[in-house]
Amino acid sequence: MKLGWGIFGGGLASNVLLKSARISKSGKTLPNIIVLVCDAMTARNLSVYGYPRKTTPNLEKLGERAFIYHKHYANGNFTVPGASSLLTGLKPWTHRAINHGGIIKKEFAEHNIFRFIGDDYFKMAFSQNYWAVSLLNQFSPDIDSLLPMSEFGLINGAISQKFKDDSRLADQALVRMLYSGNSLLLSFINSLYYQSKVNTIPSEDYPTSLPRATFYDSVFTMKGLFDGIADKILELDEHESPFFSYFHIYPPHNPYTPDKDFMGMFDNDGYEPVVKREHVLSIGSSQSSLNNERNKYDAFLANVDLEIGHLLSILQEQGVLEHTYFIITADHGEMFERGTNGHFTGLLYEPVIRIPLMIFVPGNETRRDFLMPSSNIDLFSTILNLAGADIPASNEGNLLLGFGGVEDPDRSIITMEAKESSAFKPFTKATYSIVKGNYKLIYYHGYVHKYQDYFEFYDLQEDPEEIQDKYSKQKFKSIISDMKAELFSAMDEANKRIATT
Repeated sequence: MKLGWGIFGGGLASNVLLKSARISKSGKTLPNIIVLVCDAMTARNLSVYGYPRKTTPNLEKLGERAFIYHKHYANGNFTVPGASSLLTGLKPWTHRAINHGGIIKKEFAEHNIFRFIGDDYFKMAFSQNYWAVSLLNQFSPDIDSLLPMSEFGLINGAISQKFKDDSRLADQALVRMLYSGNSLLLSFINSLYYQSKVNTIPSEDYPTSLPRATFYDSVFTMKGLFDGIADKILELDEHESPFFSYFHIYPPHNPYTPDKDFMGMFDNDGYEPVVKREHVLSIGSSQSSLNNERNKYDAFLANVDLEIGHLLSILQEQGVLEHTYFIITADHGEMFERGTNGHFTGLLYEPVIRIPLMIFVPGNETRRDFLMPSSNIDLFSTILNLAGADIPASNEGNLLLGFGGVEDPDRSIITMEAKESSAFKPFTKATYSIVKGNYKLIYYHGYVHKYQDYFEFYDLQEDPEEIQDKYSKQKFKSIISDMKAELFSAMDEANKRIATT
């Protein structure tokens, strides 16, 4: 298996950042900053975070020179709220991008990382996820180079051909069709045009199917995607001024399509995941189908891990990492338990909301592990701090530990799922999760069965698999009461803000 290459070489000089950082328009010496968002990558299935399967051997080795955050949480369980919060530094009930196809409320569209990082930086953005593309289109006035979804694809499809002069218009047309519910139209276009083109592409490395972004008329190879990203970064690095780049890739999102060297690699390895009782909000998947999907997902993770290792090796060899912060994270996770696979669910268990965060710092030669809970909104303020930019008072995150953040054992991290509620009215149906230290409270609101207003409570240190619901245990009564009060206060404030705007 191609698992052990693409790793950093020798250590970096401790003073290399001062010697090699870019000179900005204002004359300030500033580092480059790269954010790589891997869609639907859960921390729970990464061996760098202790998963029994060797899904990320490259990240394990790379991690010896990284800042690693072990309790890092998404702000939602699917792309729209997760990516929106990362890019704005705002909680979902503030930016209001909570629905499938949702966008950030107009008054907050300028509250984005690209605007606040300022003109000292050249700003590039790319996504293969159509929901994230819609968000980036909102920020386009503040982005110097917004790449189309098909940038690293093997073909341009039917829609793209209509917009030869501006492929971004093709992306916008696609998203509008998705928003208006025209999935049937997309399927029709695919069947008439897209699939016939795909069938002509040599695919010996992908016997079952080439990787693709769902509902989009573009396919790609893993190597082509990451080599393309490497080429873009190397182009940016040729300029004197610093750059900020945001790459939101589709892998390891389903469909899980690793290349032939990774297919089936975990099918007979003897690993047996913990079997958990089916949840009332599950989609009814059998345990055997969950195990099968997990096997494919884990193989796809290993393929992603290989390419990340290769990408970082290229950037290391070319000297880019000597003056660049490289951040790896996700917009949300993925789950294969309780009758549910994927992330289109009302559930907020750890696999679907606890995500990776690894930061490679110029000149750093040692591993640093951070065990306090953190949130993806924290990246907004941390990146601005690295860039020497002002952090707006309206920002709702904190500086990450290791970058000026202060350890706060009383901090709570709230995640919400409310895709079936209106973004502009008090939330009538939603699931909330609040994590504080080692404790986690889940609140189900507005469902039409026993979960109308229902709670679960877990001690994540003793029970990381969230099997033993201790909500009714007397010893936790005071802790639960405090966490409920904090959650209800946050929700009341959010609903009042919505009701008055």
